[in-house]
Amino acid sequence: MWAGTLYATINLQDGPWPDVDHALAWSTDRGATWTKADWVFPKGAGNFQPARFLNFGKDYTGVPAAFSGYVYLYGPQQDSRRGSGGTLYLTRMPRNKIRERAAYEFFQGNDERGHPTWSPEFARARAVFTDANGVTPGSVVYDSAIRRFLLTSYHTGPGQLGIFDAPEPWGPWTTVAYYENWGEMGETGEGLSCEFPAKWISADGLMLWSVFSVYGEGGKQGINAHDKFNLIKTTLDVTDAKSAGPRRRP
Repeated sequence: MWAGTLYATINLQDGPWPDVDHALAWSTDRGATWTKADWVFPKGAGNFQPARFLNFGKDYTGVPAAFSGYVYLYGPQQDSRRGSGGTLYLTRMPRNKIRERAAYEFFQGNDERGHPTWSPEFARARAVFTDANGVTPGSVVYDSAIRRFLLTSYHTGPGQLGIFDAPEPWGPWTTVAYYENWGEMGETGEGLSCEFPAKWISADGLMLWSVFSVYGEGGKQGINAHDKFNLIKTTLDVTDAKSAGPRRRP
């Protein structure tokens, strides 16, 4: 949400997945009605497919000064392989130009001073996150109390889940946890979404609620979360600075 308006990206389902167009839509009446932009993120192998806005909280409050003035949106590129080829990209646009396609620019790496650089051309974009096991689809929230960005992403099956953290929206990412059989749901099925809503993060940043959904036979196993709205409480322990796994760099 920005300035009282809800924004979302929509899979237009105008072709066999993943060969589909995506559209930007917004609602000024809390979701009662929606308006679609007159342009799309076009289908086509290798094209950017928007997935999740970076969540800073209601009306994009609590944004650190270094990232203020922009809205950020993550997504993979169109890839027929399960897990979208294992990469996520990042685009940003000025907060007052969310509805203007020409205002979008893609992260293309850091310069020699370590500062991020941006390009309006997706062909020049550089992945901000890579996991050879896949990304589906990737959700990022800023935990202001601990000043870290938290990324959650399924790899392939519903029980294969990764949680990562970084100091900046483009990384570098450190593995917080990496599961192969999370929730005892097995490796089959499909992980649809897993995210930490900013509204449900405690004041000290250490207690979070996750909203997740999975689909398929694997999701019917273990905690039986198949095709449901699921909530699970998460508690962070930041006393140990050691990484729980490999670093995931841009």
